[in-house]
Amino acid sequence: MTASQRVRRIGLRTLAAGAVAAFLATAAPVTATAASSHGGAATRAGERIVCNSVDVDGPNVFGRDCDTDRWGPLEDFTIADGNGKAFRCQTGWAEGSLWVRGQNCRRANGED
Repeated sequence: MTASQRVRRIGLRTLAAGAVAAFLATAAPVTATAASSHGGAATRAGERIVCNSVDVDGPNVFGRDCDTDRWGPLEDFTIADGNGKAFRCQTGWAEGSLWVRGQNCRRANGED
Protein backbone atom coordinates (compact mmCIF):
# COMPACT_ATOMS: atom_id res chain seq x y z
CA MET A 1 0.00 0.00 0.00
CA THR A 2 1.37 3.37 -0.96
CA ALA A 3 1.57 6.39 1.30
CA SER A 4 -1.18 8.19 -0.61
CA GLN A 5 -3.50 5.17 -0.24
CA ARG A 6 -2.87 5.16 3.54
CA VAL A 7 -3.62 8.89 3.75
CA ARG A 8 -6.87 8.39 1.82
CA ARG A 9 -7.91 5.46 4.01
CA ILE A 10 -7.20 7.43 7.21
CA GLY A 11 -9.05 10.43 5.79
CA LEU A 12 -12.10 8.32 4.94
CA ARG A 13 -12.14 6.77 8.42
CA THR A 14 -11.92 10.20 10.02
CA LEU A 15 -14.66 11.53 7.77
CA ALA A 16 -16.92 8.55 8.50
CA ALA A 17 -16.35 8.85 12.27
CA GLY A 18 -17.14 12.56 12.12
CA ALA A 19 -20.32 11.94 10.16
CA VAL A 20 -21.50 9.34 12.67
CA ALA A 21 -20.74 11.67 15.59
CA ALA A 22 -22.59 14.54 13.91
CA PHE A 23 -25.59 12.32 13.21
CA LEU A 24 -25.76 11.10 16.81
CA ALA A 25 -25.44 14.63 18.15
CA THR A 26 -28.41 15.82 16.10
CA ALA A 27 -30.55 12.67 16.45
CA ALA A 28 -30.57 12.58 20.26
CA PRO A 29 -32.22 16.01 20.77
CA VAL A 30 -34.84 15.30 18.10
CA THR A 31 -35.78 12.03 19.82
CA ALA A 32 -36.05 13.72 23.21
CA THR A 33 -38.19 16.51 21.80
CA ALA A 34 -40.53 14.10 20.04
CA ALA A 35 -41.00 12.03 23.19
CA SER A 36 -41.78 15.03 25.38
CA SER A 37 -44.25 16.58 22.93
CA HIS A 38 -46.34 13.43 22.60
CA GLY A 39 -47.20 12.90 26.26
CA GLY A 40 -47.25 9.26 27.31
CA ALA A 41 -45.39 8.66 30.55
CA ALA A 42 -44.72 12.40 30.75
CA THR A 43 -48.43 13.01 31.52
CA ARG A 44 -48.73 14.92 34.79
CA ALA A 45 -50.82 13.20 37.47
CA GLY A 46 -54.22 14.86 37.78
CA GLU A 47 -54.02 16.60 34.41
CA ARG A 48 -57.38 18.04 33.26
CA ILE A 49 -58.42 17.86 29.59
CA VAL A 50 -61.54 19.80 28.58
CA CYS A 51 -63.49 18.62 25.53
CA ASN A 52 -66.44 20.21 23.73
CA SER A 53 -68.31 16.89 23.64
CA VAL A 54 -68.08 14.09 26.24
CA ASP A 55 -69.83 10.71 25.95
CA VAL A 56 -69.95 8.13 28.77
CA ASP A 57 -70.24 4.38 28.20
CA GLY A 58 -69.98 2.64 31.59
CA PRO A 59 -66.44 3.16 32.91
CA ASN A 60 -65.25 4.52 29.55
CA VAL A 61 -65.38 8.19 28.55
CA PHE A 62 -64.83 9.61 25.08
CA GLY A 63 -64.21 13.30 24.47
CA ARG A 64 -64.14 15.12 21.12
CA ASP A 65 -62.62 18.47 20.16
CA CYS A 66 -60.36 18.75 23.21
CA ASP A 67 -57.91 21.35 24.52
CA THR A 68 -54.79 19.18 24.38
CA ASP A 69 -51.96 18.56 21.96
CA ARG A 70 -50.97 15.23 23.54
CA TRP A 71 -50.72 12.11 21.40
CA GLY A 72 -50.43 8.70 23.00
CA PRO A 73 -51.10 7.02 26.32
CA LEU A 74 -52.43 8.90 29.36
CA GLU A 75 -52.54 7.97 33.05
CA ASP A 76 -54.38 9.47 36.04
CA PHE A 77 -56.15 12.35 34.28
CA THR A 78 -59.53 14.08 34.12
CA ILE A 79 -61.79 14.50 31.10
CA ALA A 80 -64.28 17.35 31.48
CA ASP A 81 -66.85 19.13 29.34
CA GLY A 82 -67.88 22.77 29.37
CA ASN A 83 -71.02 22.02 31.43
CA GLY A 84 -69.22 20.92 34.60
CA LYS A 85 -69.25 17.15 34.03
CA ALA A 86 -65.81 15.74 34.89
CA PHE A 87 -64.48 12.17 35.01
CA ARG A 88 -61.27 10.90 36.64
CA CYS A 89 -59.71 8.17 34.49
CA GLN A 90 -56.96 5.68 35.34
CA THR A 91 -55.72 5.16 31.78
CA GLY A 92 -56.49 6.43 28.31
CA TRP A 93 -55.29 7.59 24.94
CA ALA A 94 -55.18 11.01 23.29
CA GLU A 95 -55.13 11.88 19.60
CA GLY A 96 -54.25 15.53 20.01
CA SER A 97 -57.22 17.88 19.97
CA LEU A 98 -59.24 15.39 17.88
CA TRP A 99 -60.26 13.07 20.71
CA VAL A 100 -59.38 11.62 24.09
CA ARG A 101 -60.53 8.25 25.41
CA GLY A 102 -60.44 7.31 29.09
CA GLN A 103 -60.78 3.87 30.65
CA ASN A 104 -61.72 3.00 34.24
CA CYS A 105 -63.29 6.43 34.79
CA ARG A 106 -65.49 7.71 37.63
CA ARG A 107 -67.33 10.96 38.12
CA ALA A 108 -64.86 13.46 39.56
CA ASN A 109 -67.23 14.27 42.44
CA GLY A 110 -67.30 10.60 43.52
CA GLU A 111 -70.49 9.51 41.75
CA ASP A 112 -70.39 6.56 39.35
